[in-house]
Amino acid sequence: METVSIHLPGYPGLRSGTLAVHAFRITLAVALAFALLVAPIPTTTLRPRTVHEFEKYAALIEQQLNERWSGTRPFLAIDESLQEKSKVLAGEMLIRPGTEANPISISNGLIHDWLGDVFIPNTTVAKVLGILQNYDRHHEIYPEVIESRLIERKGNDVKGYWRLERKNPIVTVDFDVYQDAHYEQIAPSKWVCRAYAKDISEVDNPGSSGEKKYSPGEGSGFLWRVYAYWSLQEMSGGVLAENRSLSLSRDIPLAVSWIIKPFVQDVPRQSLESTLKNTRRAVASAPLN
Repeated sequence: METVSIHLPGYPGLRSGTLAVHAFRITLAVALAFALLVAPIPTTTLRPRTVHEFEKYAALIEQQLNERWSGTRPFLAIDESLQEKSKVLAGEMLIRPGTEANPISISNGLIHDWLGDVFIPNTTVAKVLGILQNYDRHHEIYPEVIESRLIERKGNDVKGYWRLERKNPIVTVDFDVYQDAHYEQIAPSKWVCRAYAKDISEVDNPGSSGEKKYSPGEGSGFLWRVYAYWSLQEMSGGVLAENRSLSLSRDIPLAVSWIIKPFVQDVPRQSLESTLKNTRRAVASAPLN
C-alpha cells in the first residue's frame, strides 16, 4: 500500500478553531483512512501494448518538434500566438494541454501531454543548460527531487538519477528515475533537448528499514515513462524556455478512481509547472560567470 498523507482543509460553514471543526476533521480523517484500508490501491503491470502505443504517440510529437527544430515551422509553439508570447516575455508562465484530449486513453494506460513556457530574463542559454544538466544539484533546485546525482556525461549526452516524490493531498508515491538526455545546438541562439526516462521503479516506505523497490513496470502504475522535450532560445536579453512533457501512467480503476484520478491527472501538470518555475529561480540565483 502507498504512503498516504491526509490533508484536511477548512470546511465551509464551520468556523476555524471551533470544536465542530476539530470533530469534523477527525471524522473525515477516520473515514479516509478506513476507505484506504478497505479499498487499497491495486497494483498493476505495464504491458507491451501500452508501451507500444505510448512510443507511437511520442514519435508523432517528435515528428512535429523536428519540423519546428528544422525551421519548417516556427521554432516555439508559443511563436504561433503573439499575444501569449508577449505575456510570457512580460513574466507570466504559461501551462496548457499539449492536445485537446488530455489525458489520452490507450490500452491499459493514460498519456499525459503538457506544454509549458517560461521566460528567464538577464541570462543565456549556457546558464540554463548549466542548471538542467547539473543532476548533482537537482535535489536542491526541484522540490519533488529528494536525491539526485550525475551518472555519466559524454559531450552533449547526459545521464542522471533522481529519487522523485510525487504527491497530492491524499497519496504520496516515491520513484527511482534514470533519465537519458540528449542536447543539441541547432543555431547560435537555439538549443534543443530530448530527455527520456524509461527506467522508473516505484519505491515503498522510502528511507526506512522496510524500503521496497519494485521492478520497472510493477507497482501502483502512477508513473511508467516521462519524456521531456526542451526548446531554448535567447531573445529580449534572456531565454525563452519551452517544455513539452509526455508521461505515461496506468488507467483508472473505477473502484478507487477517487484516489487515483486526481493524482494521475493533476500531478503531471503540477510537475511541469514546478520544473519551469524552479528552473527560472535557479538560473536567476546562479552566480554570474
